[in-house]
This record gives sequence, structure tokens and C-alpha cells, in this order.
Amino acid sequence: MNTPALKVRRRRWLPLALALGLAAAAVAFWVLDHLRPRDAEFTRRRAAIAAVRVTPDVFPTSPFQSETVAISATNGLSVDFRVLRPAGEPRPLPLVVILGGHETGRDAVDLVGDPGPMVVAALNYPYHGPAKPRGWRQILGTIPAAQRALLDTPPAVSLALDWLIAQPWVDRTRMELVGASLGVPFAAVAGARDPRLRRVWLIHGAADNRSLFEHNLRSRIANGWLRAGAADLLFLLSYGPTLEPARWVPRIAPRPVVIIGATDDERLPRANVERLFAAASEPKELLWTQGRHIEPSRPEVLRQLLAVVRTLVLQAPPPAAAPP
Repeated sequence: MNTPALKVRRRRWLPLALALGLAAAAVAFWVLDHLRPRDAEFTRRRAAIAAVRVTPDVFPTSPFQSETVAISATNGLSVDFRVLRPAGEPRPLPLVVILGGHETGRDAVDLVGDPGPMVVAALNYPYHGPAKPRGWRQILGTIPAAQRALLDTPPAVSLALDWLIAQPWVDRTRMELVGASLGVPFAAVAGARDPRLRRVWLIHGAADNRSLFEHNLRSRIANGWLRAGAADLLFLLSYGPTLEPARWVPRIAPRPVVIIGATDDERLPRANVERLFAAASEPKELLWTQGRHIEPSRPEVLRQLLAVVRTLVLQAPPPAAAPP
């Protein structure tokens, strides 16, 4: 029987039920939206160079020439990077482009030391927000800028190549890309999409972005349910399905891929590194080095790995067929 009291209770619960239904629908829409691949965004953000600013770095006694380059595209995409090359070298040299950690960025060239007869360019990520946001409000406010940078990084690599390939000191048949740690997913995407890159190096990276988030949250979140939920959220916020390296690494073929893992890596399970290697198509190579994961506090690790790259670039160049 519909008594007056029951009708009143129904009227009270109806707005709450409607609000909960709308909230659930909004969450479901957000999740589905972040699960869908955003590959088309990489194409949409490719544009022609609009402006270039080159600033020489002054090192009077150095036998090498260093300069900072800032490029903006016609659609607003921008990238800045540093270039290190032998001073006064007139002939075209092999080029190695580095995508390292966010804190290292373009200053990775300072860890190269003597590049030998090659050109090294290290890129900053196209993130335009506070470097170290403080407080939950500022952290939430940086999410859109961080997400924009995630999708802009692969086309920013191609934008940098547009300028580098036109320089007389770059051998356009020997351009290679190095992604280290944070840079691995972006290097896998850029390497797959830009055929001008003749070889791609993935250093201290692995497959399955979502499981890597959960693995690295163990020291911060003891509860397994909470840790899994936090990993899911980070996976979605960072466009994990779109930037999954295992999706992109097979598309780099027939150009070679070199994957380098660390035997004592505390951040990447060995099985995930091997899974990334298994996903790659031939030609491919898996190398293991002693030591732990690359960190800003361990510049010597990156320096040693770059020395490995330099040696192999100069001793065993990739196929020198003219890129498309």
C-alpha cells in the first residue's frame, strides 16, 4: 500500500538515486574514454615548423659545440632540446636523440661526455606546468597539462627531427632514438611512427604499464586493494592503453630495436622486460647490464648506458638504406 509516508520517502530518495546514477554514468564514460586508444592524436598534432630559436652554449675550452634549440610548430606544439656535437665538424655524422627522465630532460647531454664522431640531441618533454606541484589543488590542476604533454611527446620528437635532418652535420641515414626509463613508451611510439629513425633503443623499460604502476606502489600503499585501485587510476590518467610499449614496439620493424635491462632493477620486474622483448619483431636484441634502475640521483648509470649506446652506434651502425 502506498501510504503518504512511503510516498514522502520515495520523493526524498529519488534525487539521491538520480544523482548516484548520473555519477556512475559519468565515471563509466570517463573510464571508457581513457581506455580508448588515442593514436589519431599523434597524427593530429604533427605540424610544420613555425619558428626556431638557436642559442649557443658557451664552453670556451671545450672541443665540442653545444647549443639549445627551441622550436614551435604552426599548431602551437613546441619542443626544446640541446645538441652536442664535435666543434667545427663539417661532415654529416650519426645522430642519437635521447628521451630520458623528466628531471634530466635536455641536460642529459651533460652526461654524454665525449660523444666521439656523432651528434647527440636530448629533448625536454613538452610539459607546461609547475615542475613540483604542491598541495592537492595544484596537483589536480596540473593533470590536463601533464596529459597534454603525454600525447604531445611523440609528435615533438618528429618536430625536432624536422629541424635536425636539415642540418649539414646530421647524417639522415643514421638517425637513432634512445628512450630511457620514462622515455621508453614515448620512444616506442615515436620510433614506430617515424620511419626516419633507423634504430630504436629502449633502456630500462618494460611491457604492461598497469602492472608496473602497481609494482612501484608497493612501498607506498600496503593494502593490496587500495594499491590496485591507485594503479588503475594512474594507468587511466596517463593514457596507459595508448602508450603501452608492447603495442608499438612490433611496428618498428623492419628497423632494429635494442632493449637494455638492468639485472638489479628494483622498479621493473625482469618478466616485464622480457615480455617487451617478446613483443618486438625481428631484428631485435636484448642486453643486460649490471646495476639498478636509472634515477636522477644516479647519473653514473645513465652515463654508462649512453657509453654502451655510443660504442654500438659507432661500431655497428644500422642498415643505411635511405629512409622513406
